[in-house]
Amino acid sequence: MGTRQVGEVYSPDHTSYPEATQYCYRAGVHDLVLFWTHPTPAEVSGFRTQPVEFALYVQQPVLFLLYRIEGVCEWSDVAYNVHQLRPDEQAVPANPPGDRARVQMTLVDASNGIIQAKRVVGMGPAMTQALRHTLHEQTRLPYSRFDYEALVQQAYARYPDSDAMLKDAWLSEAAESEN
Repeated sequence: MGTRQVGEVYSPDHTSYPEATQYCYRAGVHDLVLFWTHPTPAEVSGFRTQPVEFALYVQQPVLFLLYRIEGVCEWSDVAYNVHQLRPDEQAVPANPPGDRARVQMTLVDASNGIIQAKRVVGMGPAMTQALRHTLHEQTRLPYSRFDYEALVQQAYARYPDSDAMLKDAWLSEAAESEN
């Protein structure tokens, strides 16, 4: 997991965030950050311990990573494209078939930017390869921020919520808790 620890500021550049989710693959790490305003002690505890599920919906050049934390948050999603990172940060996982990717999850209090909880979960081999393949394809496709944003909006118009998107997901699976 990264160098930022529970109780520390997520980024010295920000003292607050809008409620949102951020996903990226950078420096060999799948990083999923949830920014929630004033998470309750039960939400923080559940974030640390409850089972996690992932699903993948792709409408290239947009990858939607769907996630659910049992008893804590229902299905939610985050859109991503590798080109959102600086060129020197863009990378594709090198996971060989059969490998299991690890996802670093961080819960940040959006009201003050303080990290409330961290954990690492594992993806199964099928999800690992689907994600690797999707990110690889993104590096090969032309990218326009305008087109990306338009496709994200089209997807959200078609799917009023993450549960609806889940029905068309390529695959979904339970994550394996690693801590």
